[in-house]
Amino acid sequence: MTTRLRTRITLLALLPTTLVAVLLTSAFLLHAINDLEQGLHTRGTAISRQMAVVAEYVIASGQGPALSTLADATLRSDPAVRGAAIVDADGIIMARSGDLTRAGWPQQLSRLEGLHLEPEGLLFVEPVMRRSLPVDGLSGDTARPPDVTAKVLAHVVTELSLREVYRKSGWLVAGGVMIAILGTTLCGWLAQRIARGVTDPLLEASKVVARITEGDLAARMTLHPAGPLRSLADGINAMAQRIGVTQEELRTRVTDATRDLLREKEAAEHATIAKSHFLAAASHDLRQPLHALGLFIFGLARSEAAKLEPILIAHIQSSVDTLQNLLNAILDISRLDEGKVIPQMGNFPLGALLDRLAGDLSPLAEQKGLRLRVRPTAVWAHSDPKLVERILLNLVGNAVRYTRSGGVLVTCRRRQGVARVEVWDTGKGIPEHARAEIFEEYVQLDNPERDQANGLGLGLSICRRLAGLLAIPIGLRSRPGRGSVFWVDLPLAQETAPLQEPISEALQAQQTKDRARILGTVLVVDSDPLVGAGRAQAILGWGGRVLLAANRAEALRCCQESSLQPDVAICAIAPPEVADGIELAKQLQREFGPMSILLVSPDVGAETQEAARRAGFPLLKEPVPPGRLRAALQHLLSESA
Repeated sequence: MTTRLRTRITLLALLPTTLVAVLLTSAFLLHAINDLEQGLHTRGTAISRQMAVVAEYVIASGQGPALSTLADATLRSDPAVRGAAIVDADGIIMARSGDLTRAGWPQQLSRLEGLHLEPEGLLFVEPVMRRSLPVDGLSGDTARPPDVTAKVLAHVVTELSLREVYRKSGWLVAGGVMIAILGTTLCGWLAQRIARGVTDPLLEASKVVARITEGDLAARMTLHPAGPLRSLADGINAMAQRIGVTQEELRTRVTDATRDLLREKEAAEHATIAKSHFLAAASHDLRQPLHALGLFIFGLARSEAAKLEPILIAHIQSSVDTLQNLLNAILDISRLDEGKVIPQMGNFPLGALLDRLAGDLSPLAEQKGLRLRVRPTAVWAHSDPKLVERILLNLVGNAVRYTRSGGVLVTCRRRQGVARVEVWDTGKGIPEHARAEIFEEYVQLDNPERDQANGLGLGLSICRRLAGLLAIPIGLRSRPGRGSVFWVDLPLAQETAPLQEPISEALQAQQTKDRARILGTVLVVDSDPLVGAGRAQAILGWGGRVLLAANRAEALRCCQESSLQPDVAICAIAPPEVADGIELAKQLQREFGPMSILLVSPDVGAETQEAARRAGFPLLKEPVPPGRLRAALQHLLSESA
C-alpha cells in the first residue's frame, strides 16, 4: 500500500514535468538545427555570389587559367565547401575544384540556393552575368534611366557538405536528451521527496486510526514542526484524546447501567419466583372453592329452586365459568413460563382430534348461527396430542367467538413434509399492524368493552407458548373485511393404528340413554369439604348413591359401617400425598372387593401420571367439569358391570 501510494503521487508530479521538459527540449533542438541549416544556406549563397562577381571579371578579361585559381580559392574559403566549378553557357566545365556530384545537377542550370544533393550536400548555382551600358548613357543625359543589358556568360556551381551540420545537430540532440534526462531525474527526486513527505504522514495517520479503531486509544501521531500535514496530526491526536475520554465516560455509564440492570433483573427474577410460588401455592386453594362452587351450581340448576330463578342461576354459572377459565389460563401461562410443561411426543391421527374439536364446539357455533365444518383427513402427526389439541381448541374457539356470520372451516393437508392445519373464518379480519400484537396477553382487537363473552385475550398467547414448546411454527393470513386463516405446521408421522369405525346412530342413542343416569354407589374421598360436598351433590343429582369421606380413616370407616358396597371410589390426591392416595385406593380394593378407582389431582405432571399408570388407575385433572366427571363414572360403572 505504501509503495502504490508513493508511486502514484510521484507519477502525478513527474509526468507533467517530464512532458514539459520534452516539449521544451524538442523546440530548442529544432530551432538550433534550423539555425545551423540557415547559416549554411547563407554562407553558401554568399560564397556563390562572390565567386560569380570575380568570375565575371576574369572571363571578361580573358584570363582563363585564373578560373581554376578562383575555384581552388573558393574550395579553401570555407570548410563546408566540398567542391566548386565554373560552367559556361553551353554546360561545359571551364574550371573545377574539389569533389562534385555532377549527377545531381539539373539539366539546365539556373540560380539555385540550397538544393539538396545525395548524400549530405547542398547545391548553389549563381549565374555569371555580363552587363553593358549604352553609349548614350555616358553623355550625361538624365532625362531617362540608362538601359542596362545583361548576358549570361557562365554559371558558378558550389557544393557545400551537410556533414558538419548533421554532426552538430547530433551533439545538440544528445545534449538536449541529457539535459531532459537530468531534468527529469531531478524532478523525479523532488517528486519522490514530496511524495514521501505527504505519504508518510498519511500512512502514519492511517495506522494510528486503525489502532484507535482496534481499541488502542493511547495511539498518537508524531508531530513534525515543519511537516506538511501538521494540522492533520494535531486533529487526529485531539480526536483520539476526545474518544478516549468519551469511551471512558461511556464505559463508566455502561458499568453503572449494567449494575442497575442486574439489580433490576434480580428484583424481577425474585418477583417472578415469588409470583410463581404464589400461583403454585394458591392454585389449589383457588381452584377447589371454584370447583366446589361449580358443582353446587350444577346441582342447584337441577333442583326445584332453579325453576324459580333460572336467569339468576344462569348468570351465576356464567360468572363461575369465566372465573374458572381465567384462573386456568393464568395458571397455564405460569406453568409454561416456568418450564413445568413437558411435551409427551407421539404419533396420533389428526382426523380423530379434529372430530373431537368439532363435537365440543359445534353447540357454540350453532348457538351463534354459524356453520362449523371439519374436512376429513387421514394424516398422522408426530407431536404431543394434548398440547396440539389445546392449540387447535383455542384457534377454533376464537374463530367461532369472533365470527358473526358465515362459518368456520378446519382443514388439514400435507405441505412440504409437514401437516398444515388451517382454521378459516369469515370474520372481520386482522389489520397488518396488529398481526403480531394479537399473540400478546390480554390483547383483543374487537372487544374494547372487555366483554367476557368474547374471551379473555389469553388464548393466542397460550397458543404461541405451546407452539414454541413443541417447536412448531404458527401464523396467520388475513384480509380485513373478508376473514382470517390461522395455521399450524405439525411434523408428519407414519400411521401406526387404524382409525376407529364410526359409531352407528342406534348405538349412539343407546349410549346416550345409558349415560342419562348413574346406577351405582360412589365413594368420594376429598380433604376439601366443599369440593367433596359438591361432587356428592352432583352424583346424587345423576341418580347415584354417595359415601363421603374426608381422609383415609373416614373412607375405611364408611366402607365398613355402610350397608352399601362402593362400585367406584373417587380419590383426590395432591403432592406430596400422591403415594398415600394411591395406597388408599389399593387398600380399598384389597379390603372391600373389586371396585373401580378414579384419581383426581390438580397436578398431572409426569411423576403423577407415571405413578397412576403403574397403579393402573385413570387420572383426571382438577377441576373436573361435571359432564366429564359423569362420563368417567358411567364408563367405570359399565366396566364394573
